[in-house]
Amino acid sequence: MTDSVDLPGSPMHTKPMFTTERPFAVARPRWPLLSLLLAGCTAADNLSYDELVTEFDGIVTVAGNAPDRRIDYAESAPVSAWYMRQFWLVPLRWPLGWVFGVRHTSKLDNPSRHVRELLVELPDETGSGYDENAQCLLRMGWIAALDSSVASRIVALDGLATSARRLALPVLEGSPEELLAPPDPTGFQAAREAVQAGRPEIRQAATWDDAKAAAYGAALEQLVAAPLADVASRLLLAQDLGALLQAEPSRELRDATRAALTVAMTYAVRGILLDIVRGRDPRWSDLRLCGMQQFRSLGGPSAVPLLLALMAAGPEQVARGEPRFDPDPLVRLRLINYCGQLSGELALEEVRLPGAEQWEGIAPADFLAQTILTEQSYYSKLRVPALTALNLCLQRPHLDYDIAWVKAWVDERPSRRRT
Repeated sequence: MTDSVDLPGSPMHTKPMFTTERPFAVARPRWPLLSLLLAGCTAADNLSYDELVTEFDGIVTVAGNAPDRRIDYAESAPVSAWYMRQFWLVPLRWPLGWVFGVRHTSKLDNPSRHVRELLVELPDETGSGYDENAQCLLRMGWIAALDSSVASRIVALDGLATSARRLALPVLEGSPEELLAPPDPTGFQAAREAVQAGRPEIRQAATWDDAKAAAYGAALEQLVAAPLADVASRLLLAQDLGALLQAEPSRELRDATRAALTVAMTYAVRGILLDIVRGRDPRWSDLRLCGMQQFRSLGGPSAVPLLLALMAAGPEQVARGEPRFDPDPLVRLRLINYCGQLSGELALEEVRLPGAEQWEGIAPADFLAQTILTEQSYYSKLRVPALTALNLCLQRPHLDYDIAWVKAWVDERPSRRRT
């Protein structure tokens, strides 16, 4: 494995593949009108998809080897000139670029912020095309998975989810056993070797026949038969498949490569989301809130019981003295909000995670009841929201904030619990 990773469509290089910081330090203008026109300009304003991607790739690098991969930012990089980003110069931007240059190398004061500005704009410029959204998703995926800035990871996660929706990736479709399937290396290495031997830039047209094409297609399918163990490996595989798709001259094999890339991207997005929502580090609480929002958005109401099960502490965590749910009150408040949106069977559904079937599950309604009964009434800001949510998800005719009925419901609940 090399020390740096290149994105699909970008040439191999050892310097940063992404960059950040202010592209061009414009002196404070002396004229009020010019000051007004320049106000609010960011590193990404009025740039096209190709310009955003080119600038991004010149700044950011995925460096290191597993398990110590990281995002590195260039301290200086080629960035768009200020006149390429001004809306009032749109009619003149390309003549100016032709005369004075579209980009120039600049020292970046704050590379992370610069890249965030690119990431915010990139989904809007990507459109609905498959290839563009696949490459946008991969760039977002690396930042969402590895960056050291919570703000950058949040922005990237939003963009990642946007591209996943445009590509209609089945990120959270299937049973818990299917969604949390363990890695299965069976056949992966052989499939990888077969794909490497048949890459478009390697294969010989004189000896390439239908039998070899069929074997290559079968190897692509085997390559994504099961998810790889970690998110970085999933992103690397999807990245390589994206490069193969761009280079593939055969229409039939392009379809097979696209199908494999779709599965690989699904595994990558799923892995990123699962890692985020299952975390407990207080430094990443805001990221978890964003992850929960995207989990609910991609999975719909039926994903909430699974989200609750994923975020509940397991037996080893409880034995170490960890609370059953995230100690951050805002994270629990969002869980309360999502659980209160359910009704009927979904409100009473207990999801048992694979490998933890003997561990007691918890239904959304039970989570709300436990929150109501364990929170301190005078100090907690969660009891009233949980009471409101439980009233709603049980479809009670009137909102009742006397917890006596909750105690009575809990006492009766075991006899109604689904087996």
